[in-house]
Formats: sequence, C-alpha cells, structure tokens
Amino acid sequence: MMAAQQLLDNATFNASRVGSTGYAATGQSQTQTVTQILDNELASFGALINVNQVTLTSVSYNDFANIGTGGTSGMGTPDQIVVYTVSYPWKFFTPLVGQILGTWNAQMNAWVLTLTSQIVVRNEPYGS
Repeated sequence: MMAAQQLLDNATFNASRVGSTGYAATGQSQTQTVTQILDNELASFGALINVNQVTLTSVSYNDFANIGTGGTSGMGTPDQIVVYTVSYPWKFFTPLVGQILGTWNAQMNAWVLTLTSQIVVRNEPYGS
C-alpha cells in the first residue's frame, strides 16, 4: 500500500508537470494527454493498480488566495493555479487488516482505503 501511495504521488507530480505546460499530444486534448501519462506511470505497478479505477480531477483558480472557492473544473489557462487530485481505491489483500484500516466497498466486494495524492501548480505562461 505504501509503494502504491508513493507511485500515486510520483505519477500525480509528473502528470501535473506536463499539464502545467499546456502540452497536448498530437490528436489528443490536454486532458487526454495528462490522463495517459498518469495511466502509463500507474500501470508500471502491474496488476496491483487498476488504472480504470483511478480518478483524476483538476480545478483551476486565478490565484493562490482563491484555492478552495470558486474554481473552474479543468487544467486552466496560462499562469493560472491548478489543483490536481488523484484518487485510487486500494483493495486490501488481507481482510483482517482491511477491517482495521479500510472501509467496506460493496461495489468492489472488498475492504478498501482510498489513496489520494494532491498537488498544486502554477501553469507556465505557455502560448505567450
């Protein structure tokens, strides 16, 4: 679980770094490009992380003082502040530990702990 959290943190950092540049791969939107980078990095953990269960959200703000109020969903525009949040429902391998640390997820039919990574970046002045 700790390795998965570390991988989630690293993947979130790398995906947000690309997002902050405004880059979009040929034939993809910026969101698709950032999501693909995130998924590729998380897939390196093999079957222990199901990238289909990873949730990526991004909310943009005009300045740091407004974080948490009045943001706009998306990766923002040049020089905006963006909060990236990536979550993953980590499924416990041992039910006993899951009962102590996790919560029951009926859809997954398992004890889970939601791993979350969050990073705040300022978009570069791309396009200038």
